[in-house]
Amino acid sequence: MSLEANSRHVAGVTIFDLSGRMVAGAETDSLRDRLLHAFERGEHWILLNFEDVTYVDSAGLGEMVSAYAALTRRGGILHLLNVSEHLAHLLALTRLDQLFDVFDDQAAALASFNSAGNTRTQRKLADYLDRGV
Repeated sequence: MSLEANSRHVAGVTIFDLSGRMVAGAETDSLRDRLLHAFERGEHWILLNFEDVTYVDSAGLGEMVSAYAALTRRGGILHLLNVSEHLAHLLALTRLDQLFDVFDDQAAALASFNSAGNTRTQRKLADYLDRGV
């Protein structure tokens, strides 16, 4: 099953409900484009909901990082929701858990989007890039 992404809007945040497998291929490659397109439409706060994602490989992880960096550099925020145990392990193993804000609760994730969060996200990206991880 390929990766599918359906968007919805809650409290000023665009939530992309993802389903399928986030692996090397056109569907995964197009996710970053969809996120950037949403940003260009004025949707600067984006939450990726992984509840129905069954697998993420290194290419999928790379797309997540690429999308995060592209959005953050433009002033947006990208957070993750409902990551699987496998994805949480990958994030920890690659130290990307220090970069992404990950939530298990949608209400908490939505509350994290604010101007203080914007500043913190920008700082986290700068620190991550400075470490050369």
